[in-house]
Amino acid sequence: MEDEAKSLAIERRIERLILGVGALMALGGAAGWGLRCGVSAAIGTALCWVNFRWLRQGATALMQLGIAQAGAEHVRVPRSVHAKFFGRLVLLLVVAYAILAWLRLPVIAFLCGAVAVVPAIVIELLYELAHGGHRWNAL
Repeated sequence: MEDEAKSLAIERRIERLILGVGALMALGGAAGWGLRCGVSAAIGTALCWVNFRWLRQGATALMQLGIAQAGAEHVRVPRSVHAKFFGRLVLLLVVAYAILAWLRLPVIAFLCGAVAVVPAIVIELLYELAHGGHRWNAL
């Protein structure tokens, strides 16, 4: 139970870090290259956050279903899990197409925002090493 609470805290910190890193990228892009660049990075960050959140919720639901239905011959997965799992990909594709075809926002800025999860995870890893590094010694 304690490990589950720690994992949830880590996931929530990563979500906040995605938004923080993305906000810095959007502000930096707007200051350096104009408002359109900042908007593009902000949209990419928002999609990165939604993607991370829906992926996490889908994976958690699948694990809970697997545990709950361990002895069952046929495992039933609710449609909402499928919708979130595949809906995030559809959402990413639709927004990327809209940015490229209609809005003509800077693609590089959008991609920077869309990968905000990478520096967020690195920051979280450094935080864990600094504050809870003794747990990593067992690995």
